[in-house]
Amino acid sequence: MRGSRIQAPVVAAAVLLACAACASSTSEPGPDAQASAAATARTASAPTGPLALTRGQGFDQSGAFTSLMTCDDPQDYSPGLNFADVPTGTAELALVMVDLDVNKIHWLQLGIPAGAHGLTAHQLIPGAREALNDFGEATYTGPCPPHGSTHRYQLTLYALREPMPTSFDGSTPPAQTLGEIQRRALASAALVAPYTRH
Repeated sequence: MRGSRIQAPVVAAAVLLACAACASSTSEPGPDAQASAAATARTASAPTGPLALTRGQGFDQSGAFTSLMTCDDPQDYSPGLNFADVPTGTAELALVMVDLDVNKIHWLQLGIPAGAHGLTAHQLIPGAREALNDFGEATYTGPCPPHGSTHRYQLTLYALREPMPTSFDGSTPPAQTLGEIQRRALASAALVAPYTRH
């Protein structure tokens, strides 16, 4: 009997301690729980994948440029493009088009808002600007390979960690502008579109 009287207070104390532990676990979440919740919230609002660039208006079923977007049409419209998964921390976007076969810069567009979802053909988003290309123009110059040949044109979208200075404009050498874009880039996405000139 003495043994049972001695054990009763011990059991009661153990129950009280267990209840105290239960009570403390239902109060404010600890640092680990708070960090986990914050990480979950960040993940929910973050991009779902790497920066993406896809074709819009101005490309045919094979992915090649249509003639409307080239020197073979008097309009020589710039193409439509789609953007997705712009990374957190992007200050602005920049777009570059280069003829891979002759290493000529055809298009440099700066100041594209980080929240943009793409470009409409032949339209400049408010706030964006075009810089000097290798043809001496601050505009889009469409594909124009020699007759009977095919050239490949790489379009690259850059997510920039800081905006491009306004000093990069229609008078800055294109290679210098491209180098500064690449220096400020935190992510990029590219696609290659051919054009055959008959």
